[in-house]
Amino acid sequence: MGLFLFLFLAVSVKDQTPLRSGCSAETREIAALPAGTVVQLRYSLSGESIPCYKVGVDLDGKHFDGYLPASVLDGLESFAQSRKSAGWVEVKATSAEQPKPKLDAGVKIRASAAALHANELINDNRYEEALNLLDAEIKRRPEPALFTLAGMAAWRADNNRRALEYFRKSLDMAPDPQVEGFVKALQKEFNSDQSITKLYGVRVALRFDSDAIPVETARQMIGIIDETLAQVSQQLGCPNEEKVITIAQTWEAYRASVGAVEWSGGMYDGRIRVPMDRGKGMDANSRRTLAHEATHACLSAFGRLPQWVHEGLAQKLSGASLPPAARAAIVAAAHDGKLVPLSQLSGGWGGLNSQEAGLAYAQALAAADLLLKDFGNDGVRNILRNPERIGPIAAELDKRLAQEGATPRGTLVP
Repeated sequence: MGLFLFLFLAVSVKDQTPLRSGCSAETREIAALPAGTVVQLRYSLSGESIPCYKVGVDLDGKHFDGYLPASVLDGLESFAQSRKSAGWVEVKATSAEQPKPKLDAGVKIRASAAALHANELINDNRYEEALNLLDAEIKRRPEPALFTLAGMAAWRADNNRRALEYFRKSLDMAPDPQVEGFVKALQKEFNSDQSITKLYGVRVALRFDSDAIPVETARQMIGIIDETLAQVSQQLGCPNEEKVITIAQTWEAYRASVGAVEWSGGMYDGRIRVPMDRGKGMDANSRRTLAHEATHACLSAFGRLPQWVHEGLAQKLSGASLPPAARAAIVAAAHDGKLVPLSQLSGGWGGLNSQEAGLAYAQALAAADLLLKDFGNDGVRNILRNPERIGPIAAELDKRLAQEGATPRGTLVP
């Protein structure tokens, strides 16, 4: 689910209070927050009668995003002082529970209004708007933190050269090991990637190596991604207006530039990345890979979703079905009590070996199959927009997948 930058400040709720889906007291309650619960301030906005804040909170092992009125928050004075003095705060970048990109790390920015707004634009995949805002702010007060944030936005916009310039300007002003790590990772990608030819579709911007990938193949790739994005958006309502950056490379360049694990046949890290055999056209497998990663791109617009949801729906909506061998592996793991709970398949899977990854993908696909059968397209769309519902649903799916191990026919329990 790409780089997502979240601002963390020590603010807590004064008394037990509801976390709501909007600023108004009439909006839906997402969770009940006990007194003293620490929340992560995203940004402030005007409520219907009093100021209100978008916040994130981890409660009972689950993550919630919602809104709280200023009147229930303790510690706002420190927040206001940080913004006034533009003090340093820690910003964490994650990948929305997807395989983490090489630039994934903590980032320090100044908590100015412009930086907070740019941060939110990057969260919404509106990279060019973020860059325009940051460039204007940099002209007024060139500071290393703003250059760093601009570098992240440029990288997400697939402008590696510009991203390197921003990061290096940041380092020229203030040495920072994290930014140095960005430069090393980005320089490695820059040196390994020969994909410089660009083509554009309705919702796709494709960059590819024309010496290795025929132009006709590139055009077919654009068509597949455009079609997939349209279909998945219609089915699930993915709220994404930006063109999806896609990078097509040879297998050698793909592994060298992103350090992909041996079983990876494609990835989405804010940009779709797919390896292609040199000089060859599209086949059924490459078409499924493109559709799979395009589904990830669509789902990323919902924000932070567990990895099993991403991978299960990406497989299901790209036309995959559970083969007998994979179904048998789920049955065997359930029978032996070794079926991993879906809640433990929420983070990145880059550390899994090929056998573990195969079982995780099979389990995610089986869970997604049940999810769509139980709730239908409209129900799943609702769940994606209200991710706090995923935890209880995952627990129920775990039970049903475990029951499969006791089912002689090896079919999913309806």
